[in-house]
Amino acid sequence: MALNFVGLNSLDESEISKLTMYSERFYQKICRTANDPLVVLHVKKMKSSGKRCKYSIHGRVEAPSLLASVEYSDWDFIRTLNKTFSRIENEIGHKFKTEGKNQRVSFKKSSRE
Repeated sequence: MALNFVGLNSLDESEISKLTMYSERFYQKICRTANDPLVVLHVKKMKSSGKRCKYSIHGRVEAPSLLASVEYSDWDFIRTLNKTFSRIENEIGHKFKTEGKNQRVSFKKSSRE
C-alpha cells in the first residue's frame, strides 16, 4: 500500500486514526481505476486562536498513466478529508473520460496489404 502522509506531527491521536481509516478506504477505491497508485496527503493544521482551527489538505495521486492533485481547506477535519477525496475522484474521472472524444483513425498502410 503506497499511502504517504506529511504533517502528522500537528495532529492529535483521534485525527490521525480518522485520517488513516478514511485514507485506506479511499486507497481501495483508487486501486480499482489506477494500477499501483501512490497517494500523498499533506495535512496542515492552522494555528487556532479560539476553540477551532482550520485544516488544509493537499492530495496527490501518482500512477503510471495518471497524475492528479487537489487542495481543500475547511474548519471541519472530516469534511476537509472527504471533500479532498471526492475532488481527487472527480479529477481522475475527468482524466479517464472517453465519452465524446473521437477515435483517431490511422492512415498508415498496414503490412498485410
